[in-house]
Amino acid sequence: MAEETKRPPVITDEVATIEKDIDIFAGWLKRLENPDPVLRTEAAGKGLKLYDEVDRDAHAGSVLQQRILAVVGKEWDVIPAKSSRKLGRPASTSQEQVVADFVSEVLENCNFDQARQEILKAVLYGFYGLETLWEPRDTAIVIRRILGKHPRRFVFTPEREPRLLTPRDMVDGEALPERKFVFLTWGDSDNPYGRGLGQKLWWAVWFKKHGVKFWLVFLEKFGMPTVKGKYPAGTGPEQKKALLEAIEAIQNDTGLTMPDTMDVEFLEASRAGTVTHEQLCNYMDRQISKAVLGQTASTEGTPGKLGNEESQENVRQELIEADADLLDSCLNETLVRWIVDFNFPGTAAYPKLKTYAAAKPDLKQQSEIDKTLVVDIGLPVGTAYFYETYGIPAPQEGEETVGNTKKAAAKKEEKAAFAEKAGRLFPDQDALDRAVEGLSLQGQAEGILKPLVEMIQAGSSYEEILEILEEAYPALNDQALEDMLARAMFAAETWGRLNA
Repeated sequence: MAEETKRPPVITDEVATIEKDIDIFAGWLKRLENPDPVLRTEAAGKGLKLYDEVDRDAHAGSVLQQRILAVVGKEWDVIPAKSSRKLGRPASTSQEQVVADFVSEVLENCNFDQARQEILKAVLYGFYGLETLWEPRDTAIVIRRILGKHPRRFVFTPEREPRLLTPRDMVDGEALPERKFVFLTWGDSDNPYGRGLGQKLWWAVWFKKHGVKFWLVFLEKFGMPTVKGKYPAGTGPEQKKALLEAIEAIQNDTGLTMPDTMDVEFLEASRAGTVTHEQLCNYMDRQISKAVLGQTASTEGTPGKLGNEESQENVRQELIEADADLLDSCLNETLVRWIVDFNFPGTAAYPKLKTYAAAKPDLKQQSEIDKTLVVDIGLPVGTAYFYETYGIPAPQEGEETVGNTKKAAAKKEEKAAFAEKAGRLFPDQDALDRAVEGLSLQGQAEGILKPLVEMIQAGSSYEEILEILEEAYPALNDQALEDMLARAMFAAETWGRLNA
């Protein structure tokens, strides 16, 4: 008897925990320090508030907003449990549909889109938190409002548990209640603080900021000539002061007075080289765009231009879909489950929030393809395909429809009436048509094609079939067809002469 196959042991606990990370040391603290290298060297006690300066930069804030709003602006839906993730697919049971509809109604009746916009700031900071304000309403527990909370107010324990920094505990923080706070971690699943884009954007924004500062100094120095005042030897302090005041007055006044023993001249500044501060700032803006959007076409490209910019737009679309999937996963594990637990206790299968972030298909291009397949090639396609592809609901039985159905039916009736009328006007033609229809064209064709088909079936390969046809071609008899056509032409000519 063969030995029974045993299942190998399964280790369910985490092995490579944060406590074992040699690069992270908490010491006697109960909290875990943020390992962000930029914060450790540049924050000077500000913590994650340092990245507020990144968000305040005009270009960095703009591209971050583009990335966030690209997700928030997409349609979303709550998919019932055990059903397809496809929009509009019904649940397997009515109860599952009821649960999904309830969750969707709760989210629609609160500031859900604003909450999604705020929590996606985790892209910049590494993580971001939301506080849920619950409210009893009749027999249900619903969300009254969702508030965004700046990540500077939270720390994490080595067990990845979030804690709130308060005036009473500004070091380790206070524990948070369950089913109250939602945290989205971005960039690093092992590190609860995440790895936000602030680490990449900080230095680009810093260099750009100081580049603008030196640019302004440069414009002041080279945009206006320096004034030089001359005074003779032995001039007293009062006269020197008067000369300096006269020089300062040149920048604002249209005229000035001074002793004839003093002189004023302008010094023109000169420089060499072609690299400007503007080029430095533009370069930093491009680096910021690449870090946030994965490309520069969205901020600097030409709309509608093909080629490289089209491929860059595809990169941006991939980032949008990835952010949407990450956000959906976070909310499905927290907010959606909490709503179900409060209102439908004992539910085993939970509905899923789904953001439809995929790019919409080009319906014009698709219609051209469908026309080629159906009209030109003749591919049989069911009508359900067209209703589903173009998002058009199928008409109900007895429902009035729009389109060319009536027009097509009218044309068909018009053609039939014309054919009937033509038959009455040309009886000779009708008789001739009936005579031609009486000819046994099918029998003649079979007599010619039958030996040809037998020869093709006798061959085992294309080369052998060609050899057989070449040898037998002179023996093929098409005289029967020629005789039939001659008799038909003679009948038509005779009928025409008799009825002329």
